[in-house]
Amino acid sequence: MVQQLDGLSRRMEPHAGYRPVREYLADFDDARRARMLLLADIIPSSPGGTPA
Repeated sequence: MVQQLDGLSRRMEPHAGYRPVREYLADFDDARRARMLLLADIIPSSPGGTPA
């Protein structure tokens, strides 16, 4: 699902000149960062100390 949302964001980028799209992309980017941080907390680390 994360990849699908990233694809949607990429498809909307050419329309970022429109304020509503620009605002959506900014909100989307903030939400994406939050999701990635939550996923990083959930996914266990591998024995080497790097994410699996």
